[in-house]
Amino acid sequence: MTTAPDSAGAPAERRDVLSRIIGVVLTVLFGAPFVLLAWMALSSRFGWTNGDPHGYGMIFGTFLALVTGILVAIAVPLVFPRARRGAAYLWSMLGYLAVAAGLIVALVTA
Repeated sequence: MTTAPDSAGAPAERRDVLSRIIGVVLTVLFGAPFVLLAWMALSSRFGWTNGDPHGYGMIFGTFLALVTGILVAIAVPLVFPRARRGAAYLWSMLGYLAVAAGLIVALVTA
Protein backbone atom coordinates (compact mmCIF):
# COMPACT_ATOMS: atom_id res chain seq x y z
CA MET A 1 0.00 0.00 0.00
CA THR A 2 1.35 3.40 -0.94
CA THR A 3 0.73 6.66 0.79
CA ALA A 4 0.14 9.96 -0.86
CA PRO A 5 2.87 12.55 -0.60
CA ASP A 6 2.41 15.47 1.79
CA SER A 7 1.75 17.88 -1.05
CA ALA A 8 -1.40 16.01 -2.18
CA GLY A 9 -3.64 18.30 -0.10
CA ALA A 10 -2.04 21.47 -1.42
CA PRO A 11 -4.28 21.98 -4.49
CA ALA A 12 -7.46 21.55 -2.41
CA GLU A 13 -6.13 23.94 0.22
CA ARG A 14 -5.11 26.42 -2.46
CA ARG A 15 -8.61 26.27 -4.00
CA ASP A 16 -10.17 26.90 -0.59
CA VAL A 17 -7.96 29.94 0.00
CA LEU A 18 -8.68 31.20 -3.51
CA SER A 19 -12.46 30.84 -3.05
CA ARG A 20 -12.23 32.67 0.28
CA ILE A 21 -10.29 35.54 -1.32
CA ILE A 22 -12.87 35.73 -4.11
CA GLY A 23 -15.58 35.74 -1.43
CA VAL A 24 -13.98 38.71 0.31
CA VAL A 25 -13.64 40.63 -2.95
CA LEU A 26 -17.26 39.94 -3.96
CA THR A 27 -18.55 40.80 -0.49
CA VAL A 28 -16.82 44.18 -0.59
CA LEU A 29 -17.81 44.76 -4.22
CA PHE A 30 -21.51 44.09 -3.56
CA GLY A 31 -21.56 45.14 0.09
CA ALA A 32 -20.55 48.77 -0.38
CA PRO A 33 -23.38 49.59 -2.83
CA PHE A 34 -25.81 47.65 -0.64
CA VAL A 35 -24.97 49.69 2.44
CA LEU A 36 -25.14 52.97 0.51
CA LEU A 37 -28.46 52.12 -1.15
CA ALA A 38 -30.04 50.88 2.07
CA TRP A 39 -28.82 54.04 3.82
CA MET A 40 -30.29 56.18 1.05
CA ALA A 41 -33.66 54.42 1.26
CA LEU A 42 -33.85 54.53 5.06
CA SER A 43 -32.60 58.11 5.36
CA SER A 44 -35.21 59.12 2.80
CA ARG A 45 -37.88 57.47 4.92
CA PHE A 46 -36.72 58.47 8.41
CA GLY A 47 -34.55 61.52 7.69
CA TRP A 48 -35.08 64.88 9.38
CA THR A 49 -34.88 66.87 6.17
CA ASN A 50 -37.12 66.62 3.17
CA GLY A 51 -34.34 65.97 0.67
CA ASP A 52 -36.43 63.46 -1.31
CA PRO A 53 -39.82 65.12 -1.84
CA HIS A 54 -41.09 62.64 -4.44
CA GLY A 55 -39.72 59.50 -2.81
CA TYR A 56 -37.63 58.32 -5.76
CA GLY A 57 -34.61 57.78 -3.55
CA MET A 58 -36.64 55.60 -1.25
CA ILE A 59 -38.28 53.62 -4.07
CA PHE A 60 -35.22 53.01 -6.21
CA GLY A 61 -32.91 52.75 -3.20
CA THR A 62 -35.08 50.01 -1.73
CA PHE A 63 -35.32 48.09 -5.00
CA LEU A 64 -31.60 48.30 -5.75
CA ALA A 65 -30.70 47.51 -2.13
CA LEU A 66 -32.79 44.34 -2.36
CA VAL A 67 -30.98 43.30 -5.54
CA THR A 68 -27.50 43.99 -4.21
CA GLY A 69 -28.47 42.49 -0.85
CA ILE A 70 -29.20 39.10 -2.37
CA LEU A 71 -25.81 39.24 -4.08
CA VAL A 72 -24.16 40.00 -0.73
CA ALA A 73 -26.08 37.15 0.90
CA ILE A 74 -24.74 34.77 -1.73
CA ALA A 75 -21.15 36.10 -1.57
CA VAL A 76 -20.66 36.35 2.21
CA PRO A 77 -20.60 32.58 2.89
CA LEU A 78 -17.70 32.17 0.47
CA VAL A 79 -15.53 33.90 3.07
CA PHE A 80 -15.98 30.99 5.49
CA PRO A 81 -14.16 27.64 5.32
CA ARG A 82 -15.78 25.02 3.12
CA ALA A 83 -16.97 22.98 6.12
CA ARG A 84 -18.99 25.91 7.52
CA ARG A 85 -20.50 27.31 4.34
CA GLY A 86 -23.84 25.54 4.78
CA ALA A 87 -24.48 27.23 8.11
CA ALA A 88 -23.11 30.49 6.73
CA TYR A 89 -25.60 30.37 3.83
CA LEU A 90 -28.45 29.75 6.27
CA TRP A 91 -27.56 32.69 8.51
CA SER A 92 -26.76 34.90 5.55
CA MET A 93 -30.16 34.29 3.97
CA LEU A 94 -31.96 34.76 7.29
CA GLY A 95 -30.14 38.07 7.77
CA TYR A 96 -31.02 39.11 4.23
CA LEU A 97 -34.69 38.28 4.78
CA ALA A 98 -34.74 40.36 7.97
CA VAL A 99 -33.12 43.37 6.27
CA ALA A 100 -35.33 42.97 3.19
CA ALA A 101 -38.45 42.85 5.35
CA GLY A 102 -37.33 46.02 7.14
CA LEU A 103 -36.69 47.83 3.87
CA ILE A 104 -40.03 46.76 2.42
CA VAL A 105 -41.92 47.75 5.57
CA ALA A 106 -40.20 51.15 5.53
CA LEU A 107 -41.18 51.60 1.86
CA VAL A 108 -44.81 50.50 2.24
CA THR A 109 -45.48 52.53 5.39
CA ALA A 110 -44.10 55.78 3.96
